[in-house]
Amino acid sequence: MRDLFFKLFALSHFDTGIKITPMSVSHIVYLVIIVGAIVGGYFLLRKCTMERKIMVMKILLILVAVSYISDFFVHEFVYASYSDETGELLSGGGLNMDKLPFHICTVLCPLALFAQFNKYGKKIIEPVVMLASLAPLMYIVVPASIGSGEPWCYQAVQTMFYHGVLLAWGILNLALGIVKPNIKKCYTSAIMLVGITLWAKLGNLLLEHNWFFLEEDAFYIGLVEDGILPKWSLMIINPIVFFSAVLALYGICYLIRFIASKPNGKSISEEKAIELEEAKAI
Repeated sequence: MRDLFFKLFALSHFDTGIKITPMSVSHIVYLVIIVGAIVGGYFLLRKCTMERKIMVMKILLILVAVSYISDFFVHEFVYASYSDETGELLSGGGLNMDKLPFHICTVLCPLALFAQFNKYGKKIIEPVVMLASLAPLMYIVVPASIGSGEPWCYQAVQTMFYHGVLLAWGILNLALGIVKPNIKKCYTSAIMLVGITLWAKLGNLLLEHNWFFLEEDAFYIGLVEDGILPKWSLMIINPIVFFSAVLALYGICYLIRFIASKPNGKSISEEKAIELEEAKAI
């Protein structure tokens, strides 16, 4: 049984040598599938009731949670070591430290679950949705740590599935009007980013890792190692970069809302009445 699992979760099944590298054919295929699924989901749900939309968002988060938690049970097989010469199994992979909830994408899983399913979580749902619409997108566009497996191996599929569904949850919450961003609350995203930075730094100090890329730059081009940037500066640069992206997303949301409100001719009072009804549904 153990040998079978090593084969099932191997990085290569056909020895094709194909990998997911930025802007490769396999990477573009994944991008098309993820973007197409999100766009398709929007058109399928846009005319549904608010209750139905929220139900789908809950299902998406359940999928994210199942994908994330179940992944820990197969790390032994996915990240096993093999001989370069003979291809024979040398040892099991054990726990992949990078998957612990200290990266922004991984910590968004418990944060999103809390925001979606706990009544007190509604207070943080806006910053969580904003970050869930950005962090997985950054990873999917530049999948730097997806591994060297074939595009259809478990490691690649699980990684892209997790980030893709998390991204869908964030974007669809915004696109379907479930969460309406309020620029006056942008400070909540800043506070959350500071919290995530400190949380990742704690993990790095205790477990000697590079979560949230606070020990070395995200592209591993040696900016800290070569002395170009002091390590402490990443604790400032990284959250500022993300917060800048959050502000840009606020701008996009407001622009789309402005353009969409022009043709329908609804008054401000009518829009507020609709928002109140939707808030009650949530």
